[in-house]
Amino acid sequence: MPPPAPPRLSVVIPLYNKAGQIARTLDAVLAQTVRDIEVVVVDDGSTDDGAAIVAAHADPRLRLERQPNAGVSAARNRGVALAACPVVAFVDADDTWLPDHLERLWRLRLAFPDAVGWAANYEIVGRDGGRSPGVRPDSGPPVVLTPRNFFRIALQGSPVCSSGVMVDKAALLRVGGFPVGVRLGEDLDTWIRLLFIGAIAFDPRPGARYHADGDDRALMRLAPPARYPFFDTGEAWRRAHPEDVEVGTDIEEFLNFFRVAHAHHQIKWGDRAAGRAVLHTMDTRAFADERRRLLRLSLLPQWAYQGLGRLRLALRRPEPPPAALPRPAETKFSPRRAGHP
Repeated sequence: MPPPAPPRLSVVIPLYNKAGQIARTLDAVLAQTVRDIEVVVVDDGSTDDGAAIVAAHADPRLRLERQPNAGVSAARNRGVALAACPVVAFVDADDTWLPDHLERLWRLRLAFPDAVGWAANYEIVGRDGGRSPGVRPDSGPPVVLTPRNFFRIALQGSPVCSSGVMVDKAALLRVGGFPVGVRLGEDLDTWIRLLFIGAIAFDPRPGARYHADGDDRALMRLAPPARYPFFDTGEAWRRAHPEDVEVGTDIEEFLNFFRVAHAHHQIKWGDRAAGRAVLHTMDTRAFADERRRLLRLSLLPQWAYQGLGRLRLALRRPEPPPAALPRPAETKFSPRRAGHP
């Protein structure tokens, strides 16, 4: 019997306290139409039974590595270091893939061999099972993402999702991998740093599913910070390219979305003055209406501001976004996910 063919690509799954979802994720990965893969699960010091569930899988393509808790970036970086292939795909331990996801990413790589990454659109799956595309439109020809179009597209949803991307391992190592010690936004910062050294090809058809039902989700435990790591990354690029005013403006508006999210959280849960200060310092056209609305609402007592959010949820009226409100950062960072009234 001939020896098995070497794997075509590596799949890295960071695992931390996802016992309720990891079997679903592994089933989706191991059922891919691309069979010649290796799957590296890095358990980041879980305190539940997730690692045992992985260990119970008998598929020879699957390996489990354990480490003391060091954060998702450290887990991803270790998985990349252990990956045997020059191409690495990622999926979070509570997300899933459509059966031909890896096959379509591989075809995208063949079509765009000089890119540093290849990404597919994704579906956001709510707790009620409802699905919506991460980025619209969800059909059409592939798009080559560069700084000239990424930040503008990202104002209606980040086209690169951690569970829908495949990267060139050497390029990822060149930009330093994932930033260790960062609790939120570490993945988006990594994709942006990759974007600044090469193109990322994007298939607008969904290939991954981002599930909102994961156990111990960081987004539910942690408040949106005043600065994400990609603030420094984007601002450094602007300083290095002062002549590119158009891209610089797009980057600033992209960052403004996260400033709005932080201001909302401050107003809702803590320091209205701090939230208002953030809004007053923003220079924005894309979020001008949202900025004015939040400033008005911030004059209400905290109980009234929170009550408006609860009322909106109770009435289940979909909130029409402002002209350029990024839908997902709804994937991970939307003010609406935070209960924005």
